[in-house]
Amino acid sequence: MNRGQPFTAQGAVLAKFILGSHLRHKALESRAASNALWFLDLAFVGAMAGFFRLLPLPWASATGAGFGRFLGRIFKNRTRHVRANLTLALPGKSPAEIDRLAEEVWGNAGAVFAEYPHLAKFTDPRRGLLRIETVEDDPAYCRPGTPVVFVAAHLGNWEVACAAMTQMGIRSYALYAPLANPWLDKIMLRYRARLGCETVSRDAGLRVFMQALKNGEAPAMIIDRRVEGGKPIPFFGVEKDSSTLPAGLALRFGAPLVPVQVERHPGARFTVRFHAPLVARNPEADTDAQALDLTLQIHERFEEWISARPGEWLCTSKIWRGAVLRAKTDIYKEA
Repeated sequence: MNRGQPFTAQGAVLAKFILGSHLRHKALESRAASNALWFLDLAFVGAMAGFFRLLPLPWASATGAGFGRFLGRIFKNRTRHVRANLTLALPGKSPAEIDRLAEEVWGNAGAVFAEYPHLAKFTDPRRGLLRIETVEDDPAYCRPGTPVVFVAAHLGNWEVACAAMTQMGIRSYALYAPLANPWLDKIMLRYRARLGCETVSRDAGLRVFMQALKNGEAPAMIIDRRVEGGKPIPFFGVEKDSSTLPAGLALRFGAPLVPVQVERHPGARFTVRFHAPLVARNPEADTDAQALDLTLQIHERFEEWISARPGEWLCTSKIWRGAVLRAKTDIYKEA
């Protein structure tokens, strides 16, 4: 089974924006250059995180949103990726609407970054920052000792989904892709540790997730990104290389496969909605066919959520292959 994306997204790495791709790879071949770039990352991200930590959460979130919109105007190539993804996903939108939504995407991304130093607050139900909803009454996956697999997309602030699980008393294991910068990685792990979930390295994810399910616990993954080596599954009507790992694990262990939706509200407040478990439409099909069907159903849920709130979708990288985006949109033809 192919691996999913980290449930917690990678932190900002400033060097990837300062240097072009070719120069960045050249620089990282040198240990001294790597250390210099990592220090630059750490200094910038650490300073910004320290600033946001000093602000009350609503102020930090709003200020971060403004900062994100500013970055969107600077990082023009990344903004082209955003516009291409949105154009493919929302073909009925005009170029002006796509531009407006791209600015919202950057604003949401900036707000998420500014909320990292405050993640511990989301696990405290007394603060009222999360409205937790379950579509089912008394869902079985909330009972102690029940294995469950959660899947989500990069919507709103996806990090708070783990805080909601902590509030519900669910022991979760979030897939995590270590950052190239080890110093910055430690900072991000420290913030995420405050969510109350276990962060699991992508390299160890499958083994840890299998043990968690055997123990009646909950792996959690994000699969709205393109995955190298994934299965080509339609997403907004166009095939995307996707991970079938969550579906495969759920089928193997007979665990519910639960889509988790996060919606942002003013003041850094969120709704975290746990949907009813997905069920293969043909239970007589073989396991591989059922996994493909379940992953397609996950995509269909994501399509609904993204279409309703496209400005809250983190799509600053190419969700589809570059060749697909160039063929399906005119964004990269622009001067």
